[in-house]
Amino acid sequence: MAKTRGGLAARSGAGAAGSRGQRPSRISATVPEVYQDMISEALENDHDSIDRPPKRRRTRQALESHTEDAKKEQETHNEHIDEEQESEEEVFEDVLPPAAQTVYNSDSGSDWDDDAFEDVGLYSDPFQPGLGGADGDERDADQHLDLTLNKSKEVPQKTPRKKGRTFTKEDRATHLMIHKMHLLCLTRYLERRNEWCNDVEVQRILRPLLSAKDRQWFKTNPEWTQFRRTESIKKGLDNAANIWLTNFKVTARGMRRAYWDEDVSDFVLPPDADRVLDKSDFKRAAMNMEGSRDTGAQLYCALLRGAGLDVRLVCSLQLLPINASSSKTRPPPQGVSTARPVTPTTPTSDGEAMNIGSPTSPFATRATGAPFSARRRLGHPNAADYHIPDTAPPRRPPPPKPKQRRIVESPYPVFWVEVLDEAHQKWMPVDFVTATVNKPSVFEPPAVDAENTMTYVFSFEEDGAVRDVTRRYTKWYSAKVRKTRVESTEGGSKWLRRALKFYSRGWKTDLDQIEDIELQTIEGREPMPTSIADFKGHPRYVLERDLRRNEVLIDPHEIGKVAAGRDASSAGGKGKKLESVFRRTDVKTVRSADGWYRLGREVKVGEQPMKSRAARKATNNDDEPGDVALYTEDQTELYEAPPVVNGRVPKNVYGNLDVYVQSMVPKGGVHLPYPDAARAARLLGISYSDAVTGFEFRGRQGTAVVKGVVIASEYQEAVEAVIQGFKDDEWHAKEERRTLAALRMWKRFMVGLRIKERVDAYEIEGEEKEKEKVDEYIQDDDEGMQSEEYDMDEAGGFFPEDDGGGFVPE
Repeated sequence: MAKTRGGLAARSGAGAAGSRGQRPSRISATVPEVYQDMISEALENDHDSIDRPPKRRRTRQALESHTEDAKKEQETHNEHIDEEQESEEEVFEDVLPPAAQTVYNSDSGSDWDDDAFEDVGLYSDPFQPGLGGADGDERDADQHLDLTLNKSKEVPQKTPRKKGRTFTKEDRATHLMIHKMHLLCLTRYLERRNEWCNDVEVQRILRPLLSAKDRQWFKTNPEWTQFRRTESIKKGLDNAANIWLTNFKVTARGMRRAYWDEDVSDFVLPPDADRVLDKSDFKRAAMNMEGSRDTGAQLYCALLRGAGLDVRLVCSLQLLPINASSSKTRPPPQGVSTARPVTPTTPTSDGEAMNIGSPTSPFATRATGAPFSARRRLGHPNAADYHIPDTAPPRRPPPPKPKQRRIVESPYPVFWVEVLDEAHQKWMPVDFVTATVNKPSVFEPPAVDAENTMTYVFSFEEDGAVRDVTRRYTKWYSAKVRKTRVESTEGGSKWLRRALKFYSRGWKTDLDQIEDIELQTIEGREPMPTSIADFKGHPRYVLERDLRRNEVLIDPHEIGKVAAGRDASSAGGKGKKLESVFRRTDVKTVRSADGWYRLGREVKVGEQPMKSRAARKATNNDDEPGDVALYTEDQTELYEAPPVVNGRVPKNVYGNLDVYVQSMVPKGGVHLPYPDAARAARLLGISYSDAVTGFEFRGRQGTAVVKGVVIASEYQEAVEAVIQGFKDDEWHAKEERRTLAALRMWKRFMVGLRIKERVDAYEIEGEEKEKEKVDEYIQDDDEGMQSEEYDMDEAGGFFPEDDGGGFVPE
C-alpha cells in the first residue's frame, strides 16, 4: 500500500508540475502583470494554510513515558518521510484533516500497555504512513484533530514540612551578645536625639507655631485645684497636637521592627527611609516641617520644651530578638517591587525561536496604516497604483506624573513624649499621631504587627537621665514581654542595671521614687495569664508541669486554675481539663548531697529527700544507675571542716582539702591563694594542705583545680614574708637579665666604633692632598667674606652701581 501511494504521489506530482508549468503562458496574454502578482500571493497564502498540518497538543506524561520501541519506529520512518513528503503535499493537497482521536489512560502507574501505546499518534504529521495516521474516510469527517489524555487520579503526596534550623549553644550566645550590643547602640542614639531636642536654635525655629494664647494654657496657677491644673495642660496639649498635625508632613519612614536574616546580601535600604543623620538635617527638618514620624515626635518634644514644659522623649526600641527563630524572618520591604528575572531575547534552542507571525514580533504587520491584502485589492479601482497610504505618526502620550509614594507604617508610634503633670506628680504620655493624651494603654502594638514591637521603652529627660518605663505601656509584661528581654537570661537584670547606670544622674529624686511605686503597682495588678505557655518562666505564677528537674513545690497553696485542653474522661469528652496554679514563692530549689557540699553545706541527719531523680551515669560499670536523693536548703546546714590542732592541717583521703567556699576553711586555719604558697610552706617546714577550689570539665572528665594552700593561722605572716621574698628575688633576677641584655648591646656598639676608628686610620694615596686643597679653599673663602670690599660689591646680592634695584637704570 505504501508503494502504491508513493507511485501515485510521484505521478500526480509530475502531472501537477507539468500543468502548473504551462499555466503562466496561457494567462499572461490576457491578465495584467499586477493582477498576476496578486493572484500568486493569494494562492501562496491559501496553499500554506491548507498544507500546514494541524498541531497536536503535547503532553508531558506522553513524552516522558515514550518507550524505546517508539523511538526505533520513528527512526525507521524518517527516511520514508523525507522521500515522500513533497509528493504527498501535492497529492493530498485538498484532503481534509483526519477525524478526532481520543485515547484514555486508565493506568495509575507509569507502566503503559505496549499494545495500546502503538495506536497513539505521537508525530506531528498525521498523513505519514504507518505512524498512526487516520484513513482517508476519517479525514473527511472533521477539520481538526483533538488528542485527549485522561490521567488517573494519584494519591496526593504531602509536602514535607520545612524544619527550622536548630541553634547551638554558641549560636544562642552570639544572638544574646548582638542583642545587647544593639540595645547599647539604640540607647546612645536616643540620647543623642534627646540632646538635639534641647538645641536653642531648633526651639527658636518652632516657637512661632504656638501663639501666646496657646502657651497660656501651659501656665497654671498653684492656687488652682489639681483637676483644673491638669485639664488646663491637657487642653493646651490638644491644641498643640492639632497645630502640629496641620503643619507637619510625613515624607519618610522611621524606625521599624528588626528581624534576623542570615543572607543580607539582597538587603536594600528603602528609598523612603529617614535621612536625618546630624543636627543640621534636624534643623532643616524643623524649618521645612517635614520628615518621618520619628523626627516629628522629636521636633514636637523640642516644641513643648521651648514652651516651658517638663517633657521626656520616649522611644520603643526596635531590637533584634534574643532568640533567632526561623519562623520570624525579614519581610519584604513595603512599597518596593520584587525584581523578576528577565526573559532572554536570544533563542537558545529551536523551541525558543522567535515567532515572526506573533503580534508581539517586530516583524508583524502594523494594524494601522498597513495596505490591504492581495485578495481584498482585487477589483479595487485604484488597485494598479499599489501605493502605501501616508499615515501620520501617533502622537506621543504625555509623560505620566510621578506618583507620591505611600508611606506604609505601623499605626502605633515608635517615638512619643511624656509631659509632667505637676499637680499629680505623674507623667502623661502624649502622641501627636494618634492625638491621644494620658492614655498609655493604646501605645502597645499587637503581636501580629510586622512593623512594630514593644520590648524596651526608655524615656530620656531634659538633663539626659534615662528611665525604663516599659511596664507602664504593656499589659502582659511579666507573662510575655519579659521573656523577650535580657532579664530572662542569667545575670541579665544585673547587666541591664549596669548599662543604664551610665545614663543615670546618680541619685533618685522624689519624682523617681513616686514613679517606681507606680510601676510596681502596675506590675502587681497584672492579671493571671490565660494561656498555658505564658506560665512558663513567669516571675509570680507557676504550673507543676513547668517545674525544672531541680525544683519542687513546698507547702503549695493553690491560687487558681487554668484550662489545659479537653478532658477525655468527662461526659462526651467536651469538658475542659483544669490545672492548678501556684505562686512562684512556693517553689524551692533542690540539690543532691554532693551539690550542697559544693556550696559549703551538708544535709542534716535524719532528713528525708523531697524529690528524687534518675542518676545520669552509674558509679561502676556493673551497677545499674539508681535514683539520686534531692534536698532543699532548709534541710541542710553549713559544713564545718575538722579544725587545725597544734599547727597540723587536716587532709582528706586525696591528701588535700576542699575549699569551694570561704566557710569551708577549717577553724584555726587560713587560705592563702598564692602560686608560691606551697613552696614557701615547704621552705619553712610547716604543715599545709593544697586547697581544691573547684573542678574544670574538659570533655567529659573533671579535673580538680588547686589554688593555694591552707595553713595554720599563726604561720600566715611568715609564709607571706617568704612569698614576698620570692617576688623580690624574681624582680631582681628580671632586672639582672635586662642589665645583661643592655650590656650586650653596648658591647656591640663599642666594637662597631672601634672597627670604624681602625678603618679611618688607614692612609690612602692621594686622599691627603685632596683634603689639604679643600681646607685651603675654605680658609680663603672665609677671609674674603670678612673684607670690606666684599661687603660693598655684593651688598644685598646685587650690584648697586650698575643694576640698582635689580633693573638696568636709564
